[in-house]
Amino acid sequence: MTLPSRSISYAEARRRVLESATPLGATLEPLARCSGRALRRAVIAPHALPPFRNSAMDGWALHSADTASATADAPVRIAVTGVVAAGHGLEAALERGTAVRIMTGAPLPEGADAVVPFEEGERLGEGAGEQVLLSRPARAGDHIRAAGADVSAGEVALEAGRELSAHDLALAASLGFAELSVSPAPRVSILSTGDELLDPAEELRPGTIRDSNLPMLSMLVTEAGGTLVVAERLRDDPARLEARVREAAALSDVVLTIGGVSAGDFDPVKLALEGLGGIELWRVGMRPGRPQAFGRSGGSLFFGLPGNPASVACVFEALVRPALRRLQGFAGLDRPLVPVRIAAAVESREGRTDFVRCALEWRLGALWAVPAGAQVSGHLTPQSRAHALVVVPDGIAALAHGDEAAALLLRLPSAPR
Repeated sequence: MTLPSRSISYAEARRRVLESATPLGATLEPLARCSGRALRRAVIAPHALPPFRNSAMDGWALHSADTASATADAPVRIAVTGVVAAGHGLEAALERGTAVRIMTGAPLPEGADAVVPFEEGERLGEGAGEQVLLSRPARAGDHIRAAGADVSAGEVALEAGRELSAHDLALAASLGFAELSVSPAPRVSILSTGDELLDPAEELRPGTIRDSNLPMLSMLVTEAGGTLVVAERLRDDPARLEARVREAAALSDVVLTIGGVSAGDFDPVKLALEGLGGIELWRVGMRPGRPQAFGRSGGSLFFGLPGNPASVACVFEALVRPALRRLQGFAGLDRPLVPVRIAAAVESREGRTDFVRCALEWRLGALWAVPAGAQVSGHLTPQSRAHALVVVPDGIAALAHGDEAAALLLRLPSAPR
């Protein structure tokens, strides 16, 4: 006798999944290994950025008041008394009526309140008698980067939970952080089931198909930040599957099985679950992806996914990917949710959340969602063509042409011409 299957709304399924996905312990990693990972401890600026006033241009640093009378007909001459390079500074304050040549990033001398770029002045002479000829006034603050203009001391420069980019790491480096507190990659095992499944290179035989789910799910897990520790295909043998789930759970934070959770007489995952404990069979109010299993096995999260490729992909986006992101400590769990207009009517029903595979088109500055093909859970082409999954929430029976909706963005369409 197999485990009973119970009906559950998509909202409840998501709540149950995310409540079970406790973030993994954080580790300190060098910046070179932090890109794309979740920051677990906020970066607080220990000092201001820039840490001192500096020049934004190569030019002359001077007192703006000394240039107030400058015109094209009556230019002002100012004596140039030195040069300030990046990494160096002047010990003495800049005297009135004088200027210094200054390079980008160099500290501004005390007293100077403006920088005139080299191309806006004329250099006269060299050495002790050097002057700069200016034909228009400079304004206080011109071409100066104020201390703390970018980041103030004590400010939260990078908040916990953000996905670290190369630009975030540059900011951290500038503040003196050589390593950051980030999450480890969740260890994930994938077990694909089915006597009918073949490797991609194998020749088809009567009654067989090539396994598209295992490579697809493996790549989706990796893209979501997981590390694959097991990725294998098993025959429809419940005892062997139960043993492999136990073994995989001992190695993994998450175990995913593909297929064998629907209403068939020989679904192996349903039969294997009897001996595992802690796992429920669900009929989730979503399409595609209604039959599922979820729970904990040996301390690992367990997801029993349906066998049809569209169901695998949609359940991954709706439930598995958010769980993997939560395990890593990300604040944002889902792909970007973008507003779209519906290009063709979409039927649903109350009590179910639909995920409609759509291509996106730019029309007069708006994104229009066009169904990427027949919404058949066994078809692969619509998923390949889709840019997004349009979400039809529970409680909405249909979307008409022109209706506004929200879509999970899988990839960007081509830019409008």
